[in-house]
Amino acid sequence: MKDRMFLHELSIEQLETLSESEIQEIYNNIEQAYWNNKPHTIYYVATHGAKSRNDGLVNASSHAVKVAGLSLARVGDEVIYADGTTSKIISGAGTACVVDGSPAALIGSRLENGDEIVESPNTTIAIRIYKDQPIPENFLSHG
Repeated sequence: MKDRMFLHELSIEQLETLSESEIQEIYNNIEQAYWNNKPHTIYYVATHGAKSRNDGLVNASSHAVKVAGLSLARVGDEVIYADGTTSKIISGAGTACVVDGSPAALIGSRLENGDEIVESPNTTIAIRIYKDQPIPENFLSHG
């Protein structure tokens, strides 16, 4: 079975000839399509070298978790600006992703100076928040 198909598209005769693995494959395709099409927002985790709106660069302090060789940034890490000033990350993934006791920083995390992380070298690891689910505690909360 190479083409994506759904059970309702098959005749009784075709259904009767399906193997267990073919039925499982159809089910997996349906489930994947459901999750991919369910309304959601994706928040990518920020890593060392992520950029802020005002051209700062994230300096990740923990090396416990790496994404493509880059340390994962966390709430409390600093962003360094070209003029030498710094500002701490004050919001992140909340309870959705905690690393070494601190929430992971995300695209959208705020800084003490009002700046925001807007870009990260990471494009693979993310948190998906579905529209019909509650937001995790302290998620991008900086108040």
